[in-house]
Amino acid sequence: MYLKNSFILILFLVLSCQPVEILKPIEIDTSNLEKISINAKKIEINKKYNSVFSQNNIEDQIQKSPIDLMVEWNNKNILKIGNENKLVINILDASITKNEIENVDAKKYEEKTIFKYELFYLVEYELYDSSGFLIANTTVETSRSTTSQKYISLNETEIIINDLLILAMRDYINETKNQLSIYMGDYLSI
Repeated sequence: MYLKNSFILILFLVLSCQPVEILKPIEIDTSNLEKISINAKKIEINKKYNSVFSQNNIEDQIQKSPIDLMVEWNNKNILKIGNENKLVINILDASITKNEIENVDAKKYEEKTIFKYELFYLVEYELYDSSGFLIANTTVETSRSTTSQKYISLNETEIIINDLLILAMRDYINETKNQLSIYMGDYLSI
């Protein structure tokens, strides 16, 4: 009897000491995203967005903020070809917020509150000729959101936020290509 109880106890301890699966965080690499070539001699990026520090705004809590990601993508992936014109990129908004909302679809044993993450981009593109006259302009606006449970690990939170950033950047790039081809199509090299 003692041997049987000892065996069950040891078996229980061994099975309970199984390793926990830790998911690797998603790396954000803007060089792998799509590129746009435009007929411009110079590209100027203006960050006109000032982060609002509030309880809901989480830009200061993440490794790569949306504004930094936006500037990095514009620097690496908008290629200038030609020897005239100037492209001015005004980043008007690049915010990410985390709000606690009620889970209306919650079942009996699920959490009644969840977190909703919302990401919003608003960027203005202006193309000027050599003498400073505006040739073309367009505004690109995209937003994306996702939800998560209230009580999750920091690693899972980071994975959710990075996934949201990547998906929002892809949406933004697709919308940028669409808007630039409509309003600046004569100056693009696709």
